Amino acid sequence: MIEAMSVRGTVRETAGIVGPLVIVMALAAAALRGLDVLPRWVAGEGRGVVRYASVAGVEQVFGERLLMPAFFPATLQWPPAAVRFHAGPPPAVAVTFAARDGGAERLVLYETRGARASIPMALMPAGLVLYRVVVPVAQGEAVLYRVQMSDGAIRNDLVWHRDDAAVALRYAGPADELVTIAKSLRRGRP
Repeated sequence: MIEAMSVRGTVRETAGIVGPLVIVMALAAAALRGLDVLPRWVAGEGRGVVRYASVAGVEQVFGERLLMPAFFPATLQWPPAAVRFHAGPPPAVAVTFAARDGGAERLVLYETRGARASIPMALMPAGLVLYRVVVPVAQGEAVLYRVQMSDGAIRNDLVWHRDDAAVALRYAGPADELVTIAKSLRRGRP
């Protein structure tokens, strides 16, 4: 009888030590997870999005040269303001060009692999489609969308598939200039 009471006492003492330790470890894991998400949340990045310092850096991860415009309007600044990668599946890239005068983003080029793949919303946020029209591009047809973003800004989106890739351009500029940019896309630097 004394032995049974001794075992119960030991189990209670162990539970009294282990229980709070498990709670502290769970709280620490939750805090670390929150700290992991915080930089993406502050930067407005979606889950799974990684920033790269250069186009060359993201091309190594993506596995091929990115499509870049041969026609590069004087209103855009090189090098890109941001280069982002989403591991997918399928893997996708977003290259953002700011206005030459130091203003906000003017052009974002999105690319992902797959004949019917789509650009993840973590890279390309959705907007309210105001209208759409089909336009010719170098390798077929694209759909041109006039989109109102959540902040009220109006953008032109051009989306199509070429060479087993989905391509999209989002532009804060005239639609005809966007189509010219799209028709000039080539693998490599401008």
